[in-house]
Amino acid sequence: MEIPVWQFVRIMVACEKRPNSRLLAANQDSWTELDEALGGLAQSDFDAYSHLMMHTNVHLSAPNKIELRRVLDSVLRDLKIAKRRTRAGSTDRTDLEYEISELNTLFSALGGRVQDDERDNNSGGGGSSSGKHRPNNSRPDNRRGRSTDKA
Repeated sequence: MEIPVWQFVRIMVACEKRPNSRLLAANQDSWTELDEALGGLAQSDFDAYSHLMMHTNVHLSAPNKIELRRVLDSVLRDLKIAKRRTRAGSTDRTDLEYEISELNTLFSALGGRVQDDERDNNSGGGGSSSGKHRPNNSRPDNRRGRSTDKA
């Protein structure tokens, strides 16, 4: 699928924090090349950097749609937390609102809300490619944000 570079960057940065990310592995070459290009442009030509981030698309290979939805769910939760820490009407808040809106559109196109049995439950015990969901009983500290079982 083709997505804007800034969305790809958000997704890949989140994947770097995930052990054994198949999504990161599938996009490693593109990510490395893009990261180097962005790093150079950020230092030398901010207009070109901005154009690349906002007006260029990149191919995202997503061999596991559930992992992609999990990553997007996590990114959206983090952005919403960051938004709450900004002042109403500020440029930072406006930027975050835009990112949340655009990522929500992508998230919805991929099937939307991550169910509890699909939430991150990486135990580091190897990835099952059977497509079956494991119960969410490993690493409970990895669940942040909203929960359906409110106290």
